[in-house]
Amino acid sequence: MNTLRSLLLSIATSAAVFLAAPAATAEPIGRKEVHLNAKNFAKLSEQDKHRVLELQSRIADVLATDRNSLSKEERVELRNEWKTLKGEMDQYNRNGSVIYISTAGLIIIILLLIILL
Repeated sequence: MNTLRSLLLSIATSAAVFLAAPAATAEPIGRKEVHLNAKNFAKLSEQDKHRVLELQSRIADVLATDRNSLSKEERVELRNEWKTLKGEMDQYNRNGSVIYISTAGLIIIILLLIILL
């Protein structure tokens, strides 16, 4: 009975190490990227194009921010800025997709917000 327990424990431990080792060296799931739809972007006025490029740059900066090193107040401020940028981004997306975030990036952002809050 004791040998069976130690055998099962060693099998479970080796399986856990075997399954966790590739995950530790693997690349992060999905990349946080902000893309522009060139066809719809070309339809915008020059002023709107300039603002969309500013939004793209700032959204990329927000996505690249390491939230672990931020204080609670800074995370709240970053979240509020994200909401503001998202609202403005939605205004430019009213007639089609001009700015969009990769699905994996969006899922990671949502999961981080859930975990941090």
